[in-house]
Amino acid sequence: MNKSKIIVAMMLVFIIATTSIAFVACNPKNNTKESVLMVGTTTVVDSLNRLDAAGGAPGYNFDKIASVVSQISAVSKIDGKFVGVDCDYKVSEDGKTVTLTQKEGYKWHDGTLVSIEDVKYTLKSLKEGEDYQSVTQDGNSLIFTVDIADTFLSKVASETIVPKHIFDGKTKDALTDAESVVGAGPFRFVAIDKAAGTIEFEKFDGYPKADDVKFDKVVFKQYGSQEVLTLALKNGEVDMIFDYSKGLSADAMSALDGASGVQLVSQATKQIDKVMFFNNQKMTNVNVKRAIALSIDYGKIRQTFAPSGAAPSREGFVGEGIVGHKETPAWSRDLQKAKELLAGEGYSEQNKFRFEILVHSGTNDTQYVDLLKTQIEESGMVEVVLVAKGSDWQQYYQGGNHMASFAKITAKGYDFEAGYGTRYTLATSTNMCPMNPNPVAHGQMLTEDADGNLTAYGKILEAIKKATSDEELEKAVGDYQDYMVENVLCVPFFYAGVTYGASSKLDGFRLDATSGILNVVTFETLKKNA
Repeated sequence: MNKSKIIVAMMLVFIIATTSIAFVACNPKNNTKESVLMVGTTTVVDSLNRLDAAGGAPGYNFDKIASVVSQISAVSKIDGKFVGVDCDYKVSEDGKTVTLTQKEGYKWHDGTLVSIEDVKYTLKSLKEGEDYQSVTQDGNSLIFTVDIADTFLSKVASETIVPKHIFDGKTKDALTDAESVVGAGPFRFVAIDKAAGTIEFEKFDGYPKADDVKFDKVVFKQYGSQEVLTLALKNGEVDMIFDYSKGLSADAMSALDGASGVQLVSQATKQIDKVMFFNNQKMTNVNVKRAIALSIDYGKIRQTFAPSGAAPSREGFVGEGIVGHKETPAWSRDLQKAKELLAGEGYSEQNKFRFEILVHSGTNDTQYVDLLKTQIEESGMVEVVLVAKGSDWQQYYQGGNHMASFAKITAKGYDFEAGYGTRYTLATSTNMCPMNPNPVAHGQMLTEDADGNLTAYGKILEAIKKATSDEELEKAVGDYQDYMVENVLCVPFFYAGVTYGASSKLDGFRLDATSGILNVVTFETLKKNA
């Protein structure tokens, strides 16, 4: 009897063990730890509606967050060069035609294939006759006739593709959240928790380059201030700080500089916060212009106005990290050299050069000139006269009445005409600028003579516009920088750039010209080390 009980007990143990093994075999435990990228942000998301996303509208912030993880563009500008994302692109030899061809394999998160019709529908936001001259379609390709390929591609890169099969005919009131969040990027939207301040995205296995993506999830965590967010990065609560198109504040950079487990990632930008332009039709003496430039204390200017980590400006004008940049001398003060140049042109303490600076009232021009007037007059050979203008400020410099004026070059404005800030250097009326009058005619440079022939400067700008290869562009932009050095058309005070904060465990960043440290292309190389 006891023997029978033992046999029965052994059989029960065997059955339980066998069942357990079978259960484990059918339901294997995943011992691989889920890889999550925690992104800290001060951005508040009030709405998921991407049709209500114009600047300042409720859906704007979600649209920008989605654009770096769950949405894609036709092309992107990564590490200073364009790359095809959803589309392959080709520029014709004369630089006047750009072809976008839909790649195979891209899917919307609802399973629908991304098509050239989605791209065409999205790019309706660009204006014919302004952003491009004409467009035709050939199968899976869109062929655009353009003025400057680089400028056009920059505009294409700033547009995230929207699903035509969802958005076409919809109004912002009719679009549901479930429809609005559909993208085609490496991650798809999962949930938003407004109370917790989090937005969660999960890896989309249908993404063509999903095998390269090292993260299973991306979670955005909202913080009330950059000070608190900075502390969260230092404490390892988040892997990076990200606010769309914004870098760290000067205080945040100071707090993170040298912090254990933190890295600062810098990116050159096209925006230049303050440039002093000479009216080059009035100020024709290069030695006088150089003397004025050499009288400026650039270190003091940076210390007073620039964010932490700002780079010294260059005589060649094109900043480091910009395509075509080459080493030219950094602007620095040399008061003795300035005096020698002025004396050589016949000026002295008894015969001072009268230098008028146009000041835009109610702007920080007034703060800059407080320093500049003192610095420039230290040579003893220049009298600085400030000409303050309010509502008639633009009209004054468009009329060519100024000797010098200030301008902020925006990233968008940097790309107009031949790019590289050239619109700001041009005269009020010139064939090179389609806008007449030129709204930012600070430099008053002519690109053609009285007979309609290109000037030396005009030939350089034309060469930049017509460049069809990296080598041709590099040569033309190099000539542009040489011309700037030789003729001193303007004086940039500093290059601010953008600096981002991230965990030192992260490696493989690729920087997008629009969004910076976080973008869909960076996920092909980004990884987190143990």
